[in-house]
Amino acid sequence: MDEKQSADDYLVPGRECGSCTVCCKTLKINVPELKKLAAVLCDHCTEGVGCKIYETRPSVCAGWYCGWRGMPYLNDDWRPDRCGVLINIVGGEGEGIPADFPQVALKFDVVDSPRVLSWEPLIRFIGSEIERGRPVFLGVPAAVGYERRKIFLNHLLAHAVASRDRTLMINALVSAFQMGARDAMKEKTIFD
Repeated sequence: MDEKQSADDYLVPGRECGSCTVCCKTLKINVPELKKLAAVLCDHCTEGVGCKIYETRPSVCAGWYCGWRGMPYLNDDWRPDRCGVLINIVGGEGEGIPADFPQVALKFDVVDSPRVLSWEPLIRFIGSEIERGRPVFLGVPAAVGYERRKIFLNHLLAHAVASRDRTLMINALVSAFQMGARDAMKEKTIFD
């Protein structure tokens, strides 16, 4: 992105959040103007409607879009409130991407239920990203007041992806989710 472009320039034309407010609940926000725990609906949001301060919302919100808003190859079934997965692009220092991988990754945050892990489009998307050598994480919900867990999938799913076996893929994704769930009370949320 050059200095004259913004995240808005990469959005799929005509694709809007609509009544989806998943990011307003799922994500933790830790900026001076807004502190919000993950898994808690933002005070400024009306669930299923949107932000009550949209025009003056903090820049961290104004500049963030889920993967569905910017990936034209994802159809409307991928809208987070419909599929149960919030796609986030993560990168940079502190994100846990191994040094031998590109330093930009996709994180597939499970919103509520791990049932989504058997959804065929999700399995195909994660598999294709791993096959291409792109880093992929699974985001796992944690109790309110604790940090969501982030499990690096590339090594865990390597065999399943190589075999192209759907059952192995599902089992590996469920195993990764369970790893995250076991650690769900490991790290309390601390705000700056």
